[in-house]
Formats: sequence, structure tokens, C-alpha cells
Amino acid sequence: MATLNHIMPGKLNEGFCERKEKQPKNPHAWLPSGQTRAIIGDQIALECYCRHCNLREWTRTSRIEFEMLQDYWKELR
Repeated sequence: MATLNHIMPGKLNEGFCERKEKQPKNPHAWLPSGQTRAIIGDQIALECYCRHCNLREWTRTSRIEFEMLQDYWKELR
């Protein structure tokens, strides 16, 4: 399944879900939550959530990249 890991900052992109049980850790798999905001500098802020642990984080991208991501999101459904 396609994810948005490539647009997340390094710490979140390569991080693992925290688990209380003694199960193997899963790497985060970031999906768009649907919330977006326009910010200064022709940037777009996106809220994403991890499909494994439901952690929510914000990241930002350029307006041009955001338009390209909208086509990519069709694969995430």
C-alpha cells in the first residue's frame, strides 16, 4: 500500500510505532487525515496519521508538490 512517508521529516519517516505489548515494532505508515492549511511562503501544511498506531503529525510541502500528491492520494484509498 502506498504511504506518505516520503514527505514526512526524517525522524518521523524512519521512526517506529510505540507499543505497550511485547510485539515487534512496526515502522510508521503515514496516510493523509484530510486536514490541510495554507501557510506563508506558498506552502501547504498536511496532517497525517500512522495507520498502525494512529499517531498524528503535521508536515509541510510546496504548493506544486501538493498538487502532485492529490493524484497520488487516489492510490491510497
